[in-house]
Amino acid sequence: MHWIDRVARALLKRGKKHVIASGISISGHIHVGHSNDVFIADGIRRAVEESGGKATALWYADDYDPMRRIPWPLNQGEHAERYRKYLGMPYIDIPSPDPEYENFVEYFSKSFVDSLRDFGVKVKVYSGAKIYRSGKMSRLVKTALENAGEIRKILNRYRSTPLPDDWLPYDAICEKCGKIATTKAFAWDGSVVKYRCEGCDYAPGCGHEGESDYTNGEGKLTWRVEWPARWKLLGVTCEPFGKDHAVAGGSYDTGRSIAKRIFNYDAPYPVPYEWVSFRGDRMSSSRGVVFTLPQWLEIAEPELLRYFIFRSKSMKAKDFDPGLPLLDLYDEFDMIEQVYFDRRDVAEPKRKKQYKRIYELSLVGPPPIRPVQRLPFRFAAVLCQVTQDEQHAIEIMTSKGILAKPSGRDIRLALIRLRRARNWVSKYAPERLRFRVLKEVPVEAVRRLTEKQKEGLARLADDLSSRDYTPVELHNRIYEIGKSIELKPSELFKAVYLALLGRESGPRVGNFVSVLDREFVIGRFRDAVNL
Repeated sequence: MHWIDRVARALLKRGKKHVIASGISISGHIHVGHSNDVFIADGIRRAVEESGGKATALWYADDYDPMRRIPWPLNQGEHAERYRKYLGMPYIDIPSPDPEYENFVEYFSKSFVDSLRDFGVKVKVYSGAKIYRSGKMSRLVKTALENAGEIRKILNRYRSTPLPDDWLPYDAICEKCGKIATTKAFAWDGSVVKYRCEGCDYAPGCGHEGESDYTNGEGKLTWRVEWPARWKLLGVTCEPFGKDHAVAGGSYDTGRSIAKRIFNYDAPYPVPYEWVSFRGDRMSSSRGVVFTLPQWLEIAEPELLRYFIFRSKSMKAKDFDPGLPLLDLYDEFDMIEQVYFDRRDVAEPKRKKQYKRIYELSLVGPPPIRPVQRLPFRFAAVLCQVTQDEQHAIEIMTSKGILAKPSGRDIRLALIRLRRARNWVSKYAPERLRFRVLKEVPVEAVRRLTEKQKEGLARLADDLSSRDYTPVELHNRIYEIGKSIELKPSELFKAVYLALLGRESGPRVGNFVSVLDREFVIGRFRDAVNL
């Protein structure tokens, strides 16, 4: 059973109706590493509904949080000095660097939210700022203030330095400087909280002493109290969250105690997950180590990101690299799709069942009724460099057996993948996979060919003139020719590249030669042999 289904089963034992929460602080560009919780929430929603329950997934924008660091790219050049004054202010109150967007929050979150539908993610979106300013949190803020002493005891169990006796679980927005991170609440009466703007380790205070009306959203609960209050407000029954919150004494532990003892609410079923790294480096909005959903859609299908998340357990480390490893991701997805339609055998029935479930969770919609013919991405990455004409590309795909009697859907999906391959080649492909076939024989390069290499090219030219090969068949045939003349296959590959590209390396030979005009290739090989 897939781990998503185990979570759904556990939830349904608790009841038939569920709210699965996710969310993120809008601290900069929202990247694929942030996608973990919202994609997992959506996957759980699906599984609950498939098992007969009712479920809603939500995504909560923590846009009332303070800006602790200036995010990339605003920490560069003239922007850096301009945005320094906004440190400590709520994200929602910070202006956008682009007048096309209403504010800082919309600038950094809109493309993410707008892209969720493309990935088949069905969630209800909430804004923390709107919830506070609407007064919906007022009753819970009051409850927290009334029980500040009890909350302090809960938190102090996990602190090396106890909170002071006058501590209150409330962060006021300074009415003078607009900062929320710099204030300290010290007293309250009715709906008013008194505070001093004292400063914090990353933003100076202005020294103002004032009052904040929490019923008007002039402040917010501190994080460790706000989280359980939010569970109560929205009726959350399950929530995926980063592993840092799951450590002993972390936000979830304290939140569970506060939810039960202060808000009389059972904590949601926890689903902790591991971080997603980018080429071995932790993704970071502030440092600009990001890869966004729109960037993903430029080079890969939305199903691949879902597959990337659901192919392994939530706590397994995941690393994304848009370079060569993306090709493996494409291959894996195409493989499990073939398994789903019983077009590829898997020895272990249990593994086969697992693959089929991963495939279902990876899809943006219901599974297709008929098997899908896919254009292999490795082949697409070569084909897109040979022709810009899509009709010509279709002719190559069909003539080489890549697509057999394709349906309109097969062709549409193939062309979409071809366009993404073109983007991938231009932005992320290593140099050795980028090429330009030379119009004339590269004389200097060809003169480096050995007699054995020339013999191999001559045999290959004869074979190509006698029959058609699929890319895989051609790749294997080159191996066979090399062995038959006691030449290492790698040396024959080099000969092919030297004759066509004037260099010793290039894309996978079978794909590369297959996309070229056969008569051109035969002529080039023979010219190289006879030079």
